[in-house]
Amino acid sequence: MFNGKQEIKDTRIHLCFDCGKCTVVCPVARYNSEFNPRLIVQRNIEQKDRNFQDEAIWSCLNCYMCLERCNYRVEFPEFIRILRTEALSKGTQMQCTHGGSLQALMHLMTGENLRQERLGWLSPDIKLSKQHDTIFFIGCAPYYDIMFGDLEVNTLEGAKGAMRLLNRANIPFNLLVNERCCGRDLLLQGDKEGFMALAQANMDEFNRLGVKKIVTACPECYYSLKVDYPKMLGSAVAEVVYWTEVIAPLLGSGKLHLGRLKEKAIYHDPCTLGRGLRIFDSPRQILCAVDGLELVEMEQSREKALCCGASSWVYCGAANRQIQDERLAQAEATGAGVLVTSCPKCQIHLKCAQRNRNGKMLRIDIQDLAGLAARSLETRR
Repeated sequence: MFNGKQEIKDTRIHLCFDCGKCTVVCPVARYNSEFNPRLIVQRNIEQKDRNFQDEAIWSCLNCYMCLERCNYRVEFPEFIRILRTEALSKGTQMQCTHGGSLQALMHLMTGENLRQERLGWLSPDIKLSKQHDTIFFIGCAPYYDIMFGDLEVNTLEGAKGAMRLLNRANIPFNLLVNERCCGRDLLLQGDKEGFMALAQANMDEFNRLGVKKIVTACPECYYSLKVDYPKMLGSAVAEVVYWTEVIAPLLGSGKLHLGRLKEKAIYHDPCTLGRGLRIFDSPRQILCAVDGLELVEMEQSREKALCCGASSWVYCGAANRQIQDERLAQAEATGAGVLVTSCPKCQIHLKCAQRNRNGKMLRIDIQDLAGLAARSLETRR
């Protein structure tokens, strides 16, 4: 029985009534009749003997759609995370995607004496500062491109693109040789211990090098560093900023200019960056600053954007694939040739869905926002 008084207060889960608004907007509930947010709350608040084998708690996408709609701002995604943590502590085995390889990778990075050589991908044209006052936090992009090479993903090109834009804007930064995964996926899965090990290792490295500012191109890393680390570690990280919030103002003021790309594009709002962190405008401002690019919107965008259909590398079933198919159909209905996203995981999941559609409808090119913006620089004389 869920009886943590502080957790009930923090999540406001006691304010959940039978209005059903969360269920109406939940993309999982639309395709999986067994998933009902308000009934999950009722079961875990009222029952004395909770069933820790309940697969429903692993189906939540952490997309914040329920939180966006709830009049009482009930933190259902956080409630789910707490239930998952408790379930794992009771010995429940979660259903990991991709054979648990990503979880294994994250746990490998928790090693106390880990010494990595993880900058072999760095291009000669990217210039680094000698100081560590400002760092660029890469995240797991170097690993994603290897693990999902069959999908022809290029998430690392997005990180490189953001760094090239920072170079063009004369904003100095460095990289961490021994950076770990931010740990957010482990936290969402309920693996609090694994998350804390990664977070503390990164924090120790920040403090050792005197890091004052962190820029990242991954929405999950941004949320983890900006929100989760201070909350879970009890101490603030250095100033954390998302790359679009650095570049967009420079474009608006005329201090930085992009090049030309003849494209009709749509922007897919990542759940964590959009509903989670309220960053909707700056990515679009960057796209609009590309000369020749026509930006159109999908049926569901900004606060109402549909999720890419997968979350923290756990439980991917029929409902997830139907959500992805719906999102791709919305994209293709616009007539755009390019779907742009600023989240590496969104790129992976949507490209995976494309591969599994058996040629249904037209294919749309999926690109990273920073990679596309940086590519436009090549056309600028």
